[in-house]
Amino acid sequence: MQSITSEQLAILLHKSQTETRQDQKLYLESLGGNGSARELDLTLSVARHDSSALAESERLTQRWNAERFPDTLAVDRSVSQAVNFFLASLISGDFGPDDSRDGRSSAFLKDPNIVARTTGIFIERLRTNHQGEVMNHDEAEAHAIDYLRDYLW
Repeated sequence: MQSITSEQLAILLHKSQTETRQDQKLYLESLGGNGSARELDLTLSVARHDSSALAESERLTQRWNAERFPDTLAVDRSVSQAVNFFLASLISGDFGPDDSRDGRSSAFLKDPNIVARTTGIFIERLRTNHQGEVMNHDEAEAHAIDYLRDYLW
């Protein structure tokens, strides 16, 4: 695939907030890519580290939200990132008493609601400033981990 500009990365980031994965893959194909899920994920990862693309994507998404959802506020990207990071850590076992993937998997299978409840506790504990940025990720995480450990072990 040819080199993608910050403007194209911004459009892709915007599409990741507003369109289906298939539409995003088609956009990548239109830029000369193969449109695979792996290519999409890698390109979105690159885009999330491009400050120009992030700023332009935010502007596009704000305009899109204002047209479709007037008089509302979108959840800040930092909230989404906090939840994403928390879930990745939860599922990978970073919060368990050991690194036993099998033990964690069986516990989650035994009570599949535990992941949802732990995540709910994490989200309920999150606090944001007036700009919508997460202020207490570590404290919210600690509260959720306390619940998880008490429940499972």
